[in-house]
Amino acid sequence: MIIVKGSIPVRTEDRPQALALVQELARESRHERGCLVYDVLVQADAPEVIVLWQQWSCIEALEEHFASSHVDAFLDAIPDFIEGEVTSARFEVQAFDGDVVTELVDTDTQPHVEYAEDLIVH
Repeated sequence: MIIVKGSIPVRTEDRPQALALVQELARESRHERGCLVYDVLVQADAPEVIVLWQQWSCIEALEEHFASSHVDAFLDAIPDFIEGEVTSARFEVQAFDGDVVTELVDTDTQPHVEYAEDLIVH
């Protein structure tokens, strides 16, 4: 599995348009072969930063994604909204032991995560 995390800082006044653009990219990408997860989030402590969290079944699926017309359209449009440094990191998962760890967290001390459509998850 391949995991990609990207952060896109946008001008505050352009945030609604940038979010719409990113959400369209995510909708299209979720239908691609090998796309396991394509989440759009807003960084809670810096709401001008849009975060993309992607999980792909393999590197070939990710490469097909990068070659798609909807990625090209996104890359043509998003620079109009960016203010700051875009960052991206790619991780290749070599093994998964199958144990999912869940634990209760204190929501008073843990930061909230705000999804793009005003959904807040603790």
